[in-house]
Amino acid sequence: MTESDATELTARLQRVLARLARLLRRDVPSALGPGALSALSTLSAEGPMRPTDLAAREGVRPPTLTRMLTSLEEGGYVGRANDPADRRASLIAVTPLGRQTVLDTRIARANHLARHLAELSPAQRRAIANALPALEALADTGEARPSA
Repeated sequence: MTESDATELTARLQRVLARLARLLRRDVPSALGPGALSALSTLSAEGPMRPTDLAAREGVRPPTLTRMLTSLEEGGYVGRANDPADRRASLIAVTPLGRQTVLDTRIARANHLARHLAELSPAQRRAIANALPALEALADTGEARPSA
């Protein structure tokens, strides 16, 4: 693959991922903003964590995360408790309402995406299925690095 081909591949991949994310956010909105939903999803999947760790994991600045957590806490989506390892610090944990919100949103968006996939040809669906291992590997390389 030439450098020009790699540049084009990168640009196309970036555009299509952004368009798919926008499609799901637009057609299946959540009561929460994308950043808050992402933070809630992280807490749901990974368990309680310190706000600073969550900010690093989500790639947001601590003041931004503080505003998100305040809103999530006021809405009953997360709770705060003392960190048993350091009583001066707190741990943020998803509540049952938060976990259900993540699950409901994920199911609704998966169902919506499934309807769009059904409109594709069998060959197009196979191509997507064949590309998934490479896309998952690509996503995993980004997960291994701390966010900037």
